[in-house]
Amino acid sequence: MEKGAKAIIFILLFAFVAGALVIWQHPVFSESWKALREGRPEASPIWLSNADYYPEIVLEGAERRQRAE
Repeated sequence: MEKGAKAIIFILLFAFVAGALVIWQHPVFSESWKALREGRPEASPIWLSNADYYPEIVLEGAERRQRAE
């Protein structure tokens, strides 16, 4: 049982480090992470590219800002 728990912890740590490396290295993910940290999810390149394909899905804050402008 203990060996299985260690394996799961190792897998989770590896996935976390791999994900962090991808976010750090890939420019689109880096910019998206930066936008989320700054509280501007609508500025995320991933969100902007998906907005063209899924126009019915909008961010609540972005929708309010668009109406105000």
